[in-house]
Amino acid sequence: MSAVDLALSVFVGWQLVWSLVAFVAIWHDKNLAASHRWRIPEDRLHGYEFWGGWLGSGLAQRLWRHKTYKESYQQVYKRTALIWLAACLIVLSVWIVSRLNA
Repeated sequence: MSAVDLALSVFVGWQLVWSLVAFVAIWHDKNLAASHRWRIPEDRLHGYEFWGGWLGSGLAQRLWRHKTYKESYQQVYKRTALIWLAACLIVLSVWIVSRLNA
């Protein structure tokens, strides 16, 4: 396994772990909201997205229709997701180029 393959594996693993964390956090926050209990602070939810859980958070938001209409939340989420999407495209491009040159 080359260094680029290892880096890609670590990158994908990182994304999967944080996406699972963010997915569960959005689900839990939705349940807390439904039962009128103290909620998970938005800064913490955004923190999970920032660390790599943007995809899991987005899936959970759509699945449970949670935080989808709150514009201030969506602005931060969309900026974070755009940055991570760009990072994913860069990593994928580097991996493809390394495969073509191998």
